[in-house]
Amino acid sequence: MPPTVDLAAGTAGAAPPARQVPGRRPGASLWTLRGVALVHAAAVVGQPLLAGRYLGGDVESLAVHGFNGSLLPLLTMLQGAAALAYVWPGGGRGWPFLVTFLLFFAEGIQIGLGHTRELAIHLPLGVGIVVVQVLLTVWLFRGGARRPRRPRRRQRVRQAGDSHGR
Repeated sequence: MPPTVDLAAGTAGAAPPARQVPGRRPGASLWTLRGVALVHAAAVVGQPLLAGRYLGGDVESLAVHGFNGSLLPLLTMLQGAAALAYVWPGGGRGWPFLVTFLLFFAEGIQIGLGHTRELAIHLPLGVGIVVVQVLLTVWLFRGGARRPRRPRRRQRVRQAGDSHGR
């Protein structure tokens, strides 16, 4: 560690050891979010499969595709509630809630585009929704999702000041 100068005492010494920031680690809230995200991802991945069956001649698949698409905003709202619990009071990172919030609006637009048969936008937006939801779900099962969020800059500065005896 580089030497530091204690201005109050006027002496040079080793840098103080880094303090662990006390924080909550996501537990039950993370498992709840994982479960809801997994169900949501399965429903989202099912959408292009159902559309493909329709294009292959199974006309009834279009009705199932529409019904499944109608359920997606409900699943997204459940995922949003679980993501909010993951962030607060669970202590998890905030960006999964933001991504879920954006997915809710994207899926609403997607439903409208599907009903109006605007396939030039419906198809690429659908691909984007599938990719985002699958990547979010994969991240939730990786180690980074278990780590608590970092404290805000103001809290880090305050804690650093406390460790120097201020």
